[in-house]
Amino acid sequence: MLQPLNFCAVALLALTATAKQTCKSSPGDLSWPSQNEWNSLNQSIQGTLIKTSPAGSSCYPGNPFDSPENCTAVKNHWSSAAYHAAWPESIDYSIYANNSCLPPGVDGYTAGKECSIGGLPQYIVNASTEHQVATAMKWASQRDIRIVVKGTGHDLGGRSTGAFALSIWTHNFKRIQRHPQWHLPGTNDTADVVICGSGNNWGTVYNAVHKINRTVVGGEDATVGLGGLIQNGGHGLLSSHHGLASDQVYQVTVVTTEGQRLVANDIQNQDLFWAVRGAGGGQYGVVTEFVLKTHPVPKNVVTGGFSFFPAQNSNASETASWNALAEIAAQIPDLMDSGLTGTVTALNKKKAVSYLGLKQEMPGVSGMISFTGFNMTMESMNASVSNLAARLDLNNVNITLQSPSTKSYWASTKPDFSASNAAGSVSLMTSHLLGRRELSDIPREQLVSHLQEIMVSQNTTAGTMLLFGLQAGKGPASVPEMRRGSTLPAWRESYVHAMAYSASVDATGDPSQSLKAGADWINKAQESVWKHWAPHSGSYMNEGNTFSINWKHDFYGSNYERLLDVKRKYDPSGSLFVWSGVANDEWDYDLNSGLLCRV
Repeated sequence: MLQPLNFCAVALLALTATAKQTCKSSPGDLSWPSQNEWNSLNQSIQGTLIKTSPAGSSCYPGNPFDSPENCTAVKNHWSSAAYHAAWPESIDYSIYANNSCLPPGVDGYTAGKECSIGGLPQYIVNASTEHQVATAMKWASQRDIRIVVKGTGHDLGGRSTGAFALSIWTHNFKRIQRHPQWHLPGTNDTADVVICGSGNNWGTVYNAVHKINRTVVGGEDATVGLGGLIQNGGHGLLSSHHGLASDQVYQVTVVTTEGQRLVANDIQNQDLFWAVRGAGGGQYGVVTEFVLKTHPVPKNVVTGGFSFFPAQNSNASETASWNALAEIAAQIPDLMDSGLTGTVTALNKKKAVSYLGLKQEMPGVSGMISFTGFNMTMESMNASVSNLAARLDLNNVNITLQSPSTKSYWASTKPDFSASNAAGSVSLMTSHLLGRRELSDIPREQLVSHLQEIMVSQNTTAGTMLLFGLQAGKGPASVPEMRRGSTLPAWRESYVHAMAYSASVDATGDPSQSLKAGADWINKAQESVWKHWAPHSGSYMNEGNTFSINWKHDFYGSNYERLLDVKRKYDPSGSLFVWSGVANDEWDYDLNSGLLCRV
């Protein structure tokens, strides 16, 4: 039998009569289910209800929540995304769970702070069937309990967790099955597809399709789950060639908050099908299964590139370095049209010293250019890299060329499940999609000015990293209209997904205040730059500013009102809430009290 939880006293004190009428149900409310009711739910879903037991509880006197994890192991693995994915309650970025019950020594830990459930969900459904998901979601919605959805917990906006919520954990939905001639709904055509449960991560799917000599468009990090990436668009190595991950979806199975299991495709539940392909995971229901298009495996992968930095501590070298970055950025659309993908990373101040191994800080900006080409010769790659490098001022900028190399596609993309070790950290970022209009078709001095403005740092000595992901281009632009779903339309005119890492977040401060302070700085210092530089474009929700003041425009664009109608149709109780999600402005989520209340 499930045992009662110890609830945070401060949360109970925050429950006023008004809050009870306007907020989602929480412990202390008369509407909060009794222990017998929770036990009944557990019986109705075959004993799959888990009482939240934070992994870090074992690091506190008496192990107050009976964590089965050894404290030393928890601390050792805190930076591993794979381990957070394996823990029922855990997410990669604990600041979004109010830094609740952290092991000593990790980012966000504060000595003297007790272990509590805090911003973590109250209970978790360790579902293995759609019936269990449907039963639990309907039960929670009828009792006005918030619902969150976790696959791997690898998200930068905290949507996989929430105080006083019932969490649906989808990790058991692991089906992977190939159908080389799957019938496309409403047509006489067939396609080579894989049917994938949403609980898979990309590494598992890549391993499976490699065995059948096919590939799919997905994320580059093996530990990232399908659900969150696909439902927000999703980019990766092949996106510039074939389109986004959401463009590859022929059908989804969705369980709604009212307990309905719906198959959505081109001929049934088309509005839901459109919404879940690009405009936000955890917002319209729980996707349990995707039918994904497969692609032929590239014959080979060729890589090449170079790094650059100011040659001297002089005004001439500083100017030349900024001109070099602008020249490289302006050439990206043509380079991508020729078949290249990859990254361009710009760094300044201490970040440049750290990443490039410079002996001292140099004025201006430094960079690392890394190109990838599929089915390309090394001679062709060498020509592209050499021609680009030759456009720079070699008298004032030092360049280190990278020798081109070639590998098989599998050798270059084989999943490494241990590589993702950025979990447990604290950061905020901003991103924007940039096209030929913003990169190549503006005066060079104006482009230099935009680059300098966006690379401002909140900590004036720390520096900034500006990462240009070459992930759009011909692929997304050539996707047929009916396959595009609700993905932000700006993807179809863009080449670059640009991400700036410049904000400083106080890891040990009050999480709500720390997030607000960082977001306020980004909104003032950088969002204004994007608005001036690319006013008609937008951002990628999975890797954007969760608290952007322009979130409706940046994440949804012209699709927002239609998405709002879909949200109200399939989640009429508003049980699914995520920051910057559709209808987000109708709610206020207080990290400290845990209350989710209507505005």
